[in-house]
Amino acid sequence: MKRILVTLFATGWLLPMWFSGHLLFGWLHAEAWPLLLGRQPLNSLDFIRLSEQSFTVGCGWLAAVVCFWTWRAGGARKGEIIAA
Repeated sequence: MKRILVTLFATGWLLPMWFSGHLLFGWLHAEAWPLLLGRQPLNSLDFIRLSEQSFTVGCGWLAAVVCFWTWRAGGARKGEIIAA
């Protein structure tokens, strides 16, 4: 069970990153492309802000994963503090 949780933690940052890219391409398809063709887009969803927030969550999660694996690779065990 512990191994599954560590795996989900270590790879879970991919989901918000994928969602961010999906939203960005959704914005291009729903709003940018019609504007280039001279049509008015009919969408009210704020794709860019949601994409930015999802990207921020993914980057924060990735930073936590990198810190975790750096700590583990440094040989730290439970309760140990690595001195610089």
